[in-house]
Amino acid sequence: MVSTRAINFALYYAGWFACILGPAWGYPWTGTAIAVALIGCHLALVQRRGDELALMAAAALFGTVVDTLQIAAGLLRFPTGTLFGWLPPAWLIVLWAQFAATFHFSMQWLKGRPWLAALFGAVGGPLAFLAGCRVGVVAFHPEAWRSMLSLAVVWAVALPLLVGIAARQNGRTGTGEYRSWRRAVEPSGM
Repeated sequence: MVSTRAINFALYYAGWFACILGPAWGYPWTGTAIAVALIGCHLALVQRRGDELALMAAAALFGTVVDTLQIAAGLLRFPTGTLFGWLPPAWLIVLWAQFAATFHFSMQWLKGRPWLAALFGAVGGPLAFLAGCRVGVVAFHPEAWRSMLSLAVVWAVALPLLVGIAARQNGRTGTGEYRSWRRAVEPSGM
């Protein structure tokens, strides 16, 4: 039997690749739609959808604000998939939400470890954006170190903050287990 963590990890990374490769190949809205469908799969499996949606919305809002500020500062630019040049593209906002979907599951090991979450964010966030830069979906400031430093600070704050929200929900959301497939597709009350 496949573990909940493995399923969650696979859903996240499938969405990550859709969000990155969709725009890289000229199909940003297709990548976004695939990631939204994968979020739907995740939500069909979780036990407490309301808590999960709240966490995902908080992450999407936080990501939209900080990425908008980085765009305004000239630290990030997105050549594809944006509706307005001053806002991050939809695929990136969806990616923030999808990342939050890992906090009760494949990344629950970060709960209660804010310093580790900060370190993981400070390293992993910039590396993820660097991968996006390499495939052409994000452009950095001409002095790339400025963008990388800004991303390290943002992610060193974002990850402990969002994992902290998830930890506070933990009493209401259980242990981070998906419902069985059978229970996930049965109507409520049966």
